[in-house]
Amino acid sequence: MIRAVIYCRCSTEEESQKNALEKQVAEAESSVRQYGWVLVDRYVESRSGTTAKGRNEYKRLFNDLLTDKFDVIVIKSQDRLMRNTKDWYLFVDRLCTEQKKLYMYIENKFYSTDDALITGIKAILAEEYSRELSKKINNAHRNRQRDGGNVMLPGNAYGFKRMPDKSVALVEKEAEIKREMYRLCAAGYGTRTISTIMRNRGIVNRDGKPFTSSYILRMLRNPINKGTAVMGKYHFDFDSKRTIKNPKEKIYIHEDKVPRTVSDELWNAANEQIDKRSVKIKDGEDDIGKNPGKYQLSGKIVCGMCGQPYWRKVHRKHSNHELIYTWACSSYLELGRSDNLRARPNLRKVFLENEKGCDNINIAENEFYAVLEEICSNQYQKNKKKIIEKMMKLLSKSLNNQDGTKEIEKLEREQEDIERKMKFLVDKLIDGVLTDQMYRTKQEELEKKRDQNKKKILELTERTSNTQNIKDRLQEIETRLNDDDLFKKATIDNMLEEVDKIVVYPRYMEIYFSLSSVTGCMDLKIFDGDKKCFRVDYGNRLDYKSRQRDAREVVVDLIRENPRITGKMIAKEIGCSLSGANYKLKVLKKEGRIRFNGAGGKGCWEILE
Repeated sequence: MIRAVIYCRCSTEEESQKNALEKQVAEAESSVRQYGWVLVDRYVESRSGTTAKGRNEYKRLFNDLLTDKFDVIVIKSQDRLMRNTKDWYLFVDRLCTEQKKLYMYIENKFYSTDDALITGIKAILAEEYSRELSKKINNAHRNRQRDGGNVMLPGNAYGFKRMPDKSVALVEKEAEIKREMYRLCAAGYGTRTISTIMRNRGIVNRDGKPFTSSYILRMLRNPINKGTAVMGKYHFDFDSKRTIKNPKEKIYIHEDKVPRTVSDELWNAANEQIDKRSVKIKDGEDDIGKNPGKYQLSGKIVCGMCGQPYWRKVHRKHSNHELIYTWACSSYLELGRSDNLRARPNLRKVFLENEKGCDNINIAENEFYAVLEEICSNQYQKNKKKIIEKMMKLLSKSLNNQDGTKEIEKLEREQEDIERKMKFLVDKLIDGVLTDQMYRTKQEELEKKRDQNKKKILELTERTSNTQNIKDRLQEIETRLNDDDLFKKATIDNMLEEVDKIVVYPRYMEIYFSLSSVTGCMDLKIFDGDKKCFRVDYGNRLDYKSRQRDAREVVVDLIRENPRITGKMIAKEIGCSLSGANYKLKVLKKEGRIRFNGAGGKGCWEILE
């Protein structure tokens, strides 16, 4: 019985609105039934076909080509699969290698390697069509932005509404809420405090959700609220498939393009307060709070008490201005502690009513990595020799295979295939199947590939004759792999790549990841049943406040043993600085647990508990 899957995609938003995607799925399923195949899966999405980025269903199909899940892929037509020449050739290469079939029901035919030339030309034409369309759209946008045309705001832009004539009008009720946010910011309130005030008043956004501090910050920074439209700040590049930031000379600023929500004076006052709070690392560098991108732990640390993700925070140490990196529960950062009485006085100016934050610990990044390093030492280190031996065997096999005979033979066969295609291309031109433009495009592509193959053959031939340094290279690699620090770093990086999530609790954490990813490296007995995780107990090692409380308890015990103990003696006993010891004594006195009876350094300590 032949197993089939269907892949359906609508290339434009308009088609999706006309229920074309549902119709396409029904047609594909009908084709499967018509041939008596068994439908084993569906891959359905509504995304652009100019790139594989963001097309999760296409990526799933592409990966499933490597499995024995199906025999036939059913699509409507080639352009429904993609409009990208490179992705098309990658797909076809994997399709043929894995001996799968591709059926296009609109043409009632299977893809064949004999069609490689024509389908390749179709892919080029589809991509060129999309490229030209992108150029026209971008050019129209640039002209509109340069000439100060209509302002294009998102449909859900808070405080604004788009009118039938494409102009922008204020939603007065929402605009007044934004004005209040500007007034609070100008008065010295931070965005997190403003968010709390809005929550306490029951004010939510259009989705019925509370305003987050990050949203409020973006809104306060946006000059559209003082009537100024900034156009052309970003541009979508078709070839790289990325949104890039335009240089200043390509950005157009038009004042009074939309009704003002706030005055220039109020907008400037609020933004001056924001500027005062931002801390510069060095002159000319970005603010500390600005996110430069994903970190290695981003999205992996989860709070075990409330289920929210941990966020990375940066601040400076008061003594030497050293940068300190910590990870904290996002619920705590947004709402504070669950018990407002426990919150620091400077944590927030306004407490959130009827809502509780999170009491989980904040984690120092360097301490967290130290715990991970110990895990790697305990679980990976015992297999270090075996892992290095396996790696060296693979490297030796790879590096010793320097004659490149097989690769050269493969490239020579490709050269013969290219020559055959070029002759076939000439025949199609003579027969009138191809236009001159289509012929030139494909001819240039084949010539380029032929020249690249020639270059590779020359490089492989030269490399084949140069094998005298292989032994030295292998010895150098083995020496570096035996470096403990390098091995630990590599194992930590490898483990974090395979980790699904790390659930943090005040006294322990659970690390979840795929068993298959660590087979051969870690002891499977450490896993907790079918949970695919193992537990790491660290006590109060990652809880700075608990460690400080424990240290103060040690100070109380020292005073109990010797009431005449001095700060210098305490510092020596617990292994800290004199200022650290004096600070602990200060906190204990403030808490009413001890007092000093005497003056001028003479006297003794008394425990008041």
